[in-house]
Amino acid sequence: MIDVGSNTARCVAFEASASGSVRAFYEAKESPRLGLDLGPDGRLAPEAIDRGVAAVEQFDRTVRSLGLSRTIAVATSAVRDAPNGSEFVRRVARATGIDLRIISGAEEARYAYLGVAGAWELGHDLVSDLGGGSLQLAEVRAGQLRNSVSVPLGVLRLSQRFFEHDPPKRREIDELRGHARETLASVLEAFGGTGYRVFSVGGTVRSLARAAIELRDYPVERVHGYPLWDHDLEALGELLGEMPAAKRRAVPGIGADRADVVVAGIVVLQELVRATGAGRLVVAGTGIREGLALEAIGAKLPAPAEELAERSAAAAAESFAFRIDHGRAVADAALGLYDVFSSKFEWGRSEGLALRVAAWMHDAGIAIDLWRHAHHSAYLIQNYPIWGLDQREILLASMSARLHEGGEAPSAWKKAYLPIIRPADVETARRLGAILEVAELVSAARPRFSLGGGGKTLTVAFSSPTDTSLPPHWEEKARKSMEREFEVEVRFRAG
Repeated sequence: MIDVGSNTARCVAFEASASGSVRAFYEAKESPRLGLDLGPDGRLAPEAIDRGVAAVEQFDRTVRSLGLSRTIAVATSAVRDAPNGSEFVRRVARATGIDLRIISGAEEARYAYLGVAGAWELGHDLVSDLGGGSLQLAEVRAGQLRNSVSVPLGVLRLSQRFFEHDPPKRREIDELRGHARETLASVLEAFGGTGYRVFSVGGTVRSLARAAIELRDYPVERVHGYPLWDHDLEALGELLGEMPAAKRRAVPGIGADRADVVVAGIVVLQELVRATGAGRLVVAGTGIREGLALEAIGAKLPAPAEELAERSAAAAAESFAFRIDHGRAVADAALGLYDVFSSKFEWGRSEGLALRVAAWMHDAGIAIDLWRHAHHSAYLIQNYPIWGLDQREILLASMSARLHEGGEAPSAWKKAYLPIIRPADVETARRLGAILEVAELVSAARPRFSLGGGGKTLTVAFSSPTDTSLPPHWEEKARKSMEREFEVEVRFRAG
């Protein structure tokens, strides 16, 4: 997948799973800056065309070395808007044989929507894709793409138009802010919606998320799912807005290719948060490249979070060769036991989703080491791309899988994972781990669970024989775990 934007160009290699998900396994980036030094009529500069062709030539060599079966290549705002954009496309074709497709603003917004829909269950949302030349906004209602627009609020375009000084003067930032505010107000008025969650895509917002993670000493380093709050943007604006570009590039997460345009990006994102009243942006690690890849494999989107998560777990099983069929059987038993206790602890869909993932992947770590597989399963859940879950749910799933063979929760968890988890989440993970432990012990006998005696007696009935299907000492282990975590008397009976 090759994506040539106004500021950067990227080459991403994906592997597709039979379950209908994609996973990036290689990425390269160049900064040809096609949108730099445009002519009066928006024409691409000859030097920019040369840089762009050289970048695609480098990507072509990479694609050939990886032996990929198919290459999809697109160009966005700078090439789309330039009168000589077709000349650039012809130069690329002559040099590499790659057919670079110029996609419209509406297509770009749609692919960003698909990329986010492949990672999140969408409802009433706004997907924003901030690039070098333009900002795409996609309005989502009931999970479906309803409206989209592309506006000329790209970070490279705005930096060239509004900033004459380095660092920019206050009046320059204020002029940009007024322009962005007016543009976004007209777009959102046309959409006619309020109360959006705002998902944000693109290199600039990912760079800002990485910087915020470093500055806040945030416990999870992955930017996907990071909540970039309005106060994060304000703090980054104050810090970076007073630095010259040469110093900004030394700030962790920013880098040389964003240093001179990131301030414009902060202003646009601040105004987007203000205009929507969302308070924060949810940073998406997926975008138009994932959207293109998902379309290419015919992935069914949008989809519920549970389905997105199961696709991811099935893809992980393909990669690490653990038994997803066993994980599904354990999940069925675990959810039956979960339903018995959920109202008592006020657990909802979020905790249930975490338990599903923990059950599907509780044995994933066997691919690394049988004897410490629970630890490795927890690591894989945190670090393999499991779509459909937010950062709290991923941590709950990871902690539950870690504890599914018993043992104490590390005392450091409560402090280490703040502010992602809630104060009671370690106790919740411990109880979910106990449910998972019992479910794994008895799943082969197809258990049914019921709670009686004023909530003090748990009855476990079986639909299949227990004398041949269950492991040694299963009854003692299951009773001990349930009594410890749920303070119930456990009774077993045949179906």
